[in-house]
Amino acid sequence: MKKYILTLIIVSCIAFPLPLASADSAREDVSADAVQKAVQSTAAKEPAAKQAGKTKDKKESKDDNENIDEIEKARQALQYGLESEIAEVLNKIDKQDFESLQEDFVRLFQTTRSAAIREGLFALYQKYENAQLADAAAGVVEDYGTQQRTVIKAALAYLAAVKPAMNSSLREALQRLLTEETAEYGAEAITVLGAIGSEDDAAFLAEYFETFTMDDTKQELIVKQTIAAALEKIHSDNIRGFLLERLEDENENVYVRSSALAGLAQMKNADTVPLLVSFFEKPEPLLREAVMRGIAQFDTAETRALTLQAFRDSSYQVRLAALQAVQKTKQTDAVPYVLYRAKYDPTEAVRLSAVETLTKLNAPEGNTWLKETFCDTKKGEKLRVAILRAVLQEKSSLLNDDLEPIILPTITDAKQKQLRYSFGKEIAKSDSTAVLGVGKAFLQSDDALTKSIGLDMFKTNRSAELRPLVEAIAQDEKQGTLQRRAQRLLE
Repeated sequence: MKKYILTLIIVSCIAFPLPLASADSAREDVSADAVQKAVQSTAAKEPAAKQAGKTKDKKESKDDNENIDEIEKARQALQYGLESEIAEVLNKIDKQDFESLQEDFVRLFQTTRSAAIREGLFALYQKYENAQLADAAAGVVEDYGTQQRTVIKAALAYLAAVKPAMNSSLREALQRLLTEETAEYGAEAITVLGAIGSEDDAAFLAEYFETFTMDDTKQELIVKQTIAAALEKIHSDNIRGFLLERLEDENENVYVRSSALAGLAQMKNADTVPLLVSFFEKPEPLLREAVMRGIAQFDTAETRALTLQAFRDSSYQVRLAALQAVQKTKQTDAVPYVLYRAKYDPTEAVRLSAVETLTKLNAPEGNTWLKETFCDTKKGEKLRVAILRAVLQEKSSLLNDDLEPIILPTITDAKQKQLRYSFGKEIAKSDSTAVLGVGKAFLQSDDALTKSIGLDMFKTNRSAELRPLVEAIAQDEKQGTLQRRAQRLLE
């Protein structure tokens, strides 16, 4: 019993040291086994303590990482990250962050040796239609002999999208690409020429169309179709004879003929109207669709009547083109036809385009239907969202009185969550003061995505009425990512 008590004393002394005199007196009766057990017990506790410390350090490190501003994380990734980490930044960056990181992106483009990163940067700048890399892209094209294939294609796609001014060096490089590397880059080079070319480029393309051949007949046809599409965009008078010849050749490919017809119409010569009327009787839908693409350049009794006929065409592409024509000409007598398409057309794309057309025409009959359909909860969600989108894009006040009565109930109804998100994403694109009540409700929601969409609304309109709610989110540590996002929006 005495031995047992002394063993406990020794263990206690190791864990909680006693005054020296007490330790010495107790040590006389303690066996070696007892001491060894005490030492083992203490040693066993040490790894657990170290592990706890490591866990704590890891948690603190994670917390530190989470506290780094998102924009700073992206900046660090662009400067120090792996190719995959940089690609992740390029793929998920939004418009606001894109503007904030301009210097970092340009520096990265200038220093990187990675083809994948350069492609990603061209794609990113193309997405936001920013021409800051236009000189670099032109340089890639002009020096195509030393560049990777995928980088060249990315540069060409970017140039076609941002449409920089043409210069002699770029023109020469594009023409060389077309004539020397037709199979590899021909179509892309032609597209750039069509986007930014002049009458000289039109003459070059017309001549090339008539002289070049390829062993691959399918590839040759693609190149010819691309040339025709480019010439439609340039629609220069100096190639009028060429386009007429292509159009009147019934053995010519129908895509080439349709581009030739639309290109001729865009020259706006009055004698083209009879040509358009005659070609609307052709059996090929593509030719009738080209007639509608061209008809918007004119406003005569004959062209208006032809447009109304197009709304009854069996080809949905022709009906779509007719809607686009009406949007340009504001042909008010087409409203009943457009309304019918919005209600009953068998093709969804036509119905949605008709909704957009009705908002642009702004006629009482169309407005009544748009308003009633938006407010009708039994109508399809996609249609109602399309109406909201079209009205907001047109900056119309048509739905101002209906926004809160229709959208606010979706915020508290879990069954309407997807509709709420869809409505909210359209609202977030608008700077109208009519949407502020909806914005407040979104910011006050307990649902994270709903609140995030509310922040999108504030980012668009920067309303003083929404600012206090955004400030509250920015001060709330429980909001996590939303807090950091709100803080950035308030900077």
